[in-house]
Amino acid sequence: MRMGFCLTLLVSCLLPVSAAAIAKNGAPQSSKSKLDSSTSNDLLLPPSEDLVRAWGEIGGKLVEMAQDFPEDKYDFKVQKDQRTFAETLLHVANDDLLAISAVKGSQVGPDFHGEHPSRAVYKTKADVVKLLKDAVAAGSAVIKEQGDAGLDKPIFSPFTADPVRVSTLWWSVIEDDGEHYGQLVVYYRANNMVPPRSR
Repeated sequence: MRMGFCLTLLVSCLLPVSAAAIAKNGAPQSSKSKLDSSTSNDLLLPPSEDLVRAWGEIGGKLVEMAQDFPEDKYDFKVQKDQRTFAETLLHVANDDLLAISAVKGSQVGPDFHGEHPSRAVYKTKADVVKLLKDAVAAGSAVIKEQGDAGLDKPIFSPFTADPVRVSTLWWSVIEDDGEHYGQLVVYYRANNMVPPRSR
């Protein structure tokens, strides 16, 4: 009985001390997280710089693939009803240029008159690589030129004719380019090759 009383007394004394210690030790963490959240905006890039970085990242991956994939496999496709490797890159470059031209308000790059660039015109690996590199560079230039203010402007999408913000159009094209990157990773793997970014 006496032992039970002592144990109860010990627990009742230790609990407030433990709670006080936890509260004391927890306080600096809470202050630190408040400090971090109040200064985190200083760590973020301005929206247009963030966009340029993302645009350059996916564009760079695709250009690396275009430069790396063997020219004798440029007309390879996994399924008969798919685009070839080269046709996929030409499709990406075309859609990029459509978006860039819409944002800029004037034609950027070749005008394909609603058609996709043809392999009959872009016959060599060097031709395809150049068109893609030019599209990536042109996109970066327009984003930088228009800056943050340009991202909130209304625009009609060249793909759907719907009104959208310029920022929405850019991010949707980046997403689409990323999907095509994934598609071309499959083309690499089907040829027992490792994509450049996975080496």
